[in-house]
Parts: sequence; C-alpha cells; structure tokens
Amino acid sequence: MIRSAPFLLLAFSFVSAGCGSGYGPRAEQAASVPAAGVATWKGQPLAGFRITLHPADSQRPASGVTDAEGRFVLGTNALDDGAVPGTHKVSVIPELPVDDGLGSAPTDAASLKSSVELPAKFASPESSGLTLEVPVGGSSSLQLTLP
Repeated sequence: MIRSAPFLLLAFSFVSAGCGSGYGPRAEQAASVPAAGVATWKGQPLAGFRITLHPADSQRPASGVTDAEGRFVLGTNALDDGAVPGTHKVSVIPELPVDDGLGSAPTDAASLKSSVELPAKFASPESSGLTLEVPVGGSSSLQLTLP
C-alpha cells in the first residue's frame, strides 16, 4: 500500500491541475478598452447600482458600481480596465453593501444604499430593453439613461 502513495499523489496532482475557475493567470484576457460613464433614472443620478454590460458574443461581461453622482467605471478582466467594444445589452441591479464584520461602515461605492427601487425588468439583460455602445477607442462619457 505504501508503494501506491506516490502514484496517488501524482494522479491527484494531474487532476487538481485541471480544476479551477478559469480566471487565473492562464485565462484568456478579453480585449477591453476604457469605458466609464453616468447612469440616470428619471433625470436623477442612479447611485449604488451595479451596471453590467453583456456582449452579444461569448466575450466576458463588464461591470461597475455607480457612485453618488451615478458615475461608473467598467471592468472586464480586472477592476476598472474597461469593456469589450461593441453593442451590449445592459442589466442594472442594486449593489449590496459590504460588511467587513468589524462594525465599521464601508466607504466605497458599494456602501451606497439607494432609496431608488427600480422595476425588476432592469435586473436582466434580456428584459431591461437597455443597450450601450462601447466605441472601439473607448469612452469616458457613456450615457445610460433608464426610461
């Protein structure tokens, strides 16, 4: 039985090497461009919401959280690295505050507790009716206006 231990260890190594989330250093990076903008609803900034752009093809989605002025910066491969160029369907959901368990209030955009309750249709890219175009050169002035 002791002789089989090295074999089992080697077999386990090969099996575990093939497992993973796909987001590690070996994962293919999407070709993103800078993408940021402002989200509004009924003429007011939409604060404390996660904006997610869903590409038409199998590219990775991009997302970002709106701040108190409705501004967001999108990230695809990493935080704030942009979005894949093209036309995207959009979903908008409330960002849940992060509790650090230490009793201190979070200070980032995720800590915003919005008093706005959006219709449920905006939570899905298929039902939201929202699209956003990210130009090939990127943009820092995208406008997402929820009807």
